[in-house]
Amino acid sequence: MNPAFSTTNLTKVYQMGEEQVVALNKISIEVPQGDYLAIMGPSGSGKSTLLNLLGCLDQPTEGNYELVGYAVGKLDDDELSKLRAQQIGFIFQSYNLIPYLDVLENIALPGSYDSTSNLDAIKAQEMAELVGLGDRLNHKPLQLSGGQQQRVGIARSLANDPAFILADEPTGNLDSKTTEEILNLLDDLNQQGKTIVLVTHEEEVAARARRIIRMNDGEITSDDRSKEPVVADLPPEEKSSQKTTSGQWSNSLANLTKSALQSMVTHPLRSILTGLGVFIGVVSVIWLLAIGEGIAEQAELEIMELGANNLIISSQKPSQQDRSQKRDYFISWGLTENDFRKIVNTVPSISAAYPTRELSRRYASTEYDKKKVEFLGCLPNYRDLHSLQISKGRFISEEDNRDKAEVCVLASGLAKKLFPFGDSLGRTVNIEGNLFTVIGEVAPRSALNDDGKLGFKELFNDNIYLPLETHWAKIFDFYYKGYDGSHLISKLTLTIDDQTKLFSVAQMIRDMLIRDHGIEDFQVTVPFELMQQAERAKMTFVALMGLVAGISLFVGGVGIMNIMLATVTERTREIGIRPAIGANKRDIVLQFLVETTVLTGAGGLAGIFAGLLCAPAYNSLLAMIEDIAPTLYESLPTAMQNMNPVVVPWSLPLVFGIAVTTGIIFGLYPARKASRMDPVEALRHAA
Repeated sequence: MNPAFSTTNLTKVYQMGEEQVVALNKISIEVPQGDYLAIMGPSGSGKSTLLNLLGCLDQPTEGNYELVGYAVGKLDDDELSKLRAQQIGFIFQSYNLIPYLDVLENIALPGSYDSTSNLDAIKAQEMAELVGLGDRLNHKPLQLSGGQQQRVGIARSLANDPAFILADEPTGNLDSKTTEEILNLLDDLNQQGKTIVLVTHEEEVAARARRIIRMNDGEITSDDRSKEPVVADLPPEEKSSQKTTSGQWSNSLANLTKSALQSMVTHPLRSILTGLGVFIGVVSVIWLLAIGEGIAEQAELEIMELGANNLIISSQKPSQQDRSQKRDYFISWGLTENDFRKIVNTVPSISAAYPTRELSRRYASTEYDKKKVEFLGCLPNYRDLHSLQISKGRFISEEDNRDKAEVCVLASGLAKKLFPFGDSLGRTVNIEGNLFTVIGEVAPRSALNDDGKLGFKELFNDNIYLPLETHWAKIFDFYYKGYDGSHLISKLTLTIDDQTKLFSVAQMIRDMLIRDHGIEDFQVTVPFELMQQAERAKMTFVALMGLVAGISLFVGGVGIMNIMLATVTERTREIGIRPAIGANKRDIVLQFLVETTVLTGAGGLAGIFAGLLCAPAYNSLLAMIEDIAPTLYESLPTAMQNMNPVVVPWSLPLVFGIAVTTGIIFGLYPARKASRMDPVEALRHAA
């Protein structure tokens, strides 16, 4: 007779501080198909530990375990989850039903985690009728008696037609009559050919089994058989694989979404408070954009790309005449790191500085292609200077720059050229003989080409962004230095805090560099097209939008994280139940991410509907101010008095996407925390 499972020298040792506790010591057993095994022993004897190992919820310290031909110790998490889903049915002492799912949904739950399962509502109903609950399909666990809940647990354990059933004290919380009913049901299942392993303290319960193993101190003290295993009339039916992965994915996602909605309905106040921050953020974005757009319609749309408060200092190759006048000036020319430090530390009114080092037409290569690109060494704030949008991954960080990390960010168009057949994130690019790891991609944007007016241009779509310190240390600049022995800078953009001081600051910097360099190998440029008043007003609104919305969404995100962390703690036992019926870590993460997505999506949709009311609400507010406080109304700018908010169509999907992304980002940590829970410890958690 083929064995259902076998163990060889199975050992489990727990590390308790400096002390080792041997829970199991070299357990070797073989259980044939159709057997009914009872495991007995006092508390602490190791029987529950053995059951957890047999159920693939825990890993042994030593020894081998084979289950229906699989060497369990060699399987990864996904394979173990698949094995639990298809071959093992758990029956728990505490029933361990999902409280917000009804009878039918609890029974059908294992089908969500088994891609080969053909379990549907009809078959789940048949399972319910098999255990005598055909009239309780829509009842929640708390609406059932203990015996009825245990019947649901048994039906769930049979849902995917497993090879054998593990029952952990299944009658421990039941009265004598219900105990007898449950044991009769287990007898019937065994007669049908199901292999059953039952852990119990009760002699009369164990007496129903065909074989009794007694344990003490982690060892088997006796192994007695009273009856031979059942020989099934028909061989076990092979699992159908007709159900496609995509179909299983769709079904699982639908079930997760339904569970998320049920969880929201179960805790309405918590759900409302969770989505409130997202709602406020979305409304703020839509309203402020609408107001900004209304003001922009009354003014010119031209907004200077470089900013009204910026000035640019760029390296410029000196003339031959100038070079000949300075005989020690042969190769190096232009701005240096020392120039940057001196300007920032000595020149007043500078609120921000953006140094860059650029090398043009240099080669970068991958296993797929080799391209001439623009190397751009910069600081993290460069992203803010040109409003670069990150389409994947992240931009350069302060840590990257400090550690001279060999990382890079690619323009998305360049990423597609260098990595035409896959995602660029985590891949490597050969730059000047060094391998740089791709950490992000910058979304496409138009190049800046001033046609010679400013003396420079920005080719964003061909750029490889490197940390500035890395560029200096690992690229060509390692040995190529400026006139003063410090690293070279191609361009320095400065933001001046007072627009009226732009020209005086520019002159101050020009005089300083001439004095230090002794030669004019630079160009100082003040953008000559200043921002118009209406444009500045719009930017003010946009900045306010970003501040208010950012704070609101951040607060909302923190609220989501806190709520989900509390939810993880509250649902610890559920998190243990799901792996027991076949869920893997990815399923657990997806479950909680779907819940945060549904919560933030609901908050985002509510915010969008409220945002569409911007125009009538704004006009009503102005009318009310005019009636109640005419003096205040007269003091408002004319643009605000005459402005009619215009909802920007693209803002609606944008803010909704940001809201959902916020939920995903802030929900990821709780989701990962849930997935990393030890299922054995989670199942021990008090309900």
